[in-house]
Amino acid sequence: MIACLFGTYDRAHSANRLLAEALACAGFEVVECHEPVWEPDGNKPARYFRPASLATLAARWTAAARRLARRWRALAPRAPLVVTGFGGQLDVLLARRVCHGRAGLVFAPLVTLTETLVDDRGVFAAHGVPARALRALDAATLRAADVVLADTAAHAAYLTGLGAPPDRVAVWYLGVEPEFRAPRAVRPVPRRVLFTGRCLPLHGLETIVAAARLLGSRADVVLLGAGPERARIEALVRATGAPVAWRDPVPLGALADELAAASVVLGVFGDGPKAAMVVPNKVYQAAAVGRPLVTRDSPALREVLAPDVHCLAVPPATPDALAGAVDRLLDDPGLSERLGRAARASVLARFAPERQGAALAAVLADRLGVTAGAAPPRAADARS
Repeated sequence: MIACLFGTYDRAHSANRLLAEALACAGFEVVECHEPVWEPDGNKPARYFRPASLATLAARWTAAARRLARRWRALAPRAPLVVTGFGGQLDVLLARRVCHGRAGLVFAPLVTLTETLVDDRGVFAAHGVPARALRALDAATLRAADVVLADTAAHAAYLTGLGAPPDRVAVWYLGVEPEFRAPRAVRPVPRRVLFTGRCLPLHGLETIVAAARLLGSRADVVLLGAGPERARIEALVRATGAPVAWRDPVPLGALADELAAASVVLGVFGDGPKAAMVVPNKVYQAAAVGRPLVTRDSPALREVLAPDVHCLAVPPATPDALAGAVDRLLDDPGLSERLGRAARASVLARFAPERQGAALAAVLADRLGVTAGAAPPRAADARS
């Protein structure tokens, strides 16, 4: 059976790449019905969500939707499973309307608009009209899909509370991209403590800056990345004199070597609800490369890594605990190596491509009765 990746989803995003890989490993023939809309806009600062920008994006998406509907009609006789991923909130509503004859509609949002723009970034006030509109849109998208894939059980509970029917929500962990699976020949640089990422509120960069001040010359803290929070955090670094070095992002293909060259890798330290229920790429990536990781403790983290076995976990927004954990790893190379080896072995075994494919296949068979080798449904059997 075909699995059609449908919509304006962000094609290059790691979550969507991993979803496509898992579908292929599950035995589906993966095709794309894709129109780019969001990719050129990068890290999406606050001005991206102002009325003039949103009007331009709406026009862009509307034109893309027309093209997607035409492309679907050419593909429809083959009646594929329809899948839309990260960045696909509007896509899933479109697919529900135009993708007739499908075997099922799967939505893997990774994050909702509410948790990103209201709970985490604070672009819209929690009790304002835009926030209420976003919650309504999220609820509609979650109800539109036949299956909603959540990246952790903690996140699944949140999606259910937001409006997703409980019997349609299933947990499917992301795992790690191919770029981070191969062993690295790079040796760690002594005392280098590395954070990589898009500088988002959930990352808790102010906690890292405060910890860097406490560590002083005992650690060389490097923040590698750009995003909405970078300007604010750079100003904080200047104001406090924290010994932090900034570097611009590197291509994904080079990021594994950057991680391998760190003595300690930092995860996320925000104290918001989003940070507690997701496991960001950077956590999977550090574990896969085999470097010792420090990140905030959370229910979501414990679904994927065991603190004191695969990583060190600290309370959120607690600079002294973070500084203490970094100090401990820098002073105990044996502990660092044990944690790194255990994390790499666990992540590569548990989230190997074939196991990811099997896990996704099991969800689709259980929730939709769909298997890769099944014949396409007859028109009378297809979901509307």
